[in-house]
Amino acid sequence: MVLRAKKPEVKQKRLKMFAYGKAGVGKTTACIQFPNAYIFDAEKGTENYAETILESNSVVHSTADFDTIVSEIKELATTKHPYKTIIIDPVTQVYGSVKEKWTNRFLKYAKDEKTRDLQDWGPGYWGKIKSEWKAFWRLLLMVDMNVVITAHEKPEYAEGGQMVKIGTTFDSDRSDEYPFDYLFQIVKKGKEKNSPRIALNKKERTPLGTIGFPDEFEWSYENFCKYYGKEIIEMEVKPIELASEEQVLKLNKLIEIIKVDGDIIEKWLGKAGVSTFPEMQSVDILKCINYLEEKMQVITGVKK
Repeated sequence: MVLRAKKPEVKQKRLKMFAYGKAGVGKTTACIQFPNAYIFDAEKGTENYAETILESNSVVHSTADFDTIVSEIKELATTKHPYKTIIIDPVTQVYGSVKEKWTNRFLKYAKDEKTRDLQDWGPGYWGKIKSEWKAFWRLLLMVDMNVVITAHEKPEYAEGGQMVKIGTTFDSDRSDEYPFDYLFQIVKKGKEKNSPRIALNKKERTPLGTIGFPDEFEWSYENFCKYYGKEIIEMEVKPIELASEEQVLKLNKLIEIIKVDGDIIEKWLGKAGVSTFPEMQSVDILKCINYLEEKMQVITGVKK
């Protein structure tokens, strides 16, 4: 047996963080401090900050529609542009859009009126939502840009159905914090209008070569540059190339001809960090195609 482990590469990871806070704490004001940002405004929270956004060379796309946002992020991932940071404010509305999308589809194909009224579609319904939502996070982590996600705040209750409040958490899918290196709660220190916003560090995975964030610090772009590294946050964005339709068709055809085992396919997808071939980067799917073409040569004895 050949050992496959390799020495890890030291990489400079873009800042990928999830932040939440209660209504009125200033989540929008906080996140638009990042310059050169592409802002997805899901509830028109940026309407009063046009001057600030213009000064920071940022732009706004006012939408909460899930499919629209995915299409735009794919464009940001694969083309050259001046933006350094993707901001989604708040993701709570976008998650609602995914659920609405699949609710409408299940309503359309509901077997009877009772099923439509109850809207109780079980694990099939939630499976579709979770699958698409996970693919969304994978896309955001793949793009060579900083990512700042905000969410509303909601009460957090102890498990067991006793409705005992134990604190606060974010108002979206409970697993949304897992893909991100950092989770912050935004609070205001003081009741005055100009009181500083404070970031409470709830979780972090600090890359090598960075300082790491304190347990509590004033939310400012300068502090993010200080604790994470300005050269990383502001480094040049490099477009990635996703798998083309032709590559996906070619790979699927080869898989069908050679009868590739499902475990091998799952291994390819897992290594690429995706769940479907269209999510793969072009360089990764090309490796799979080359591997199968070489296998075809061995089977047929005919060189391509």
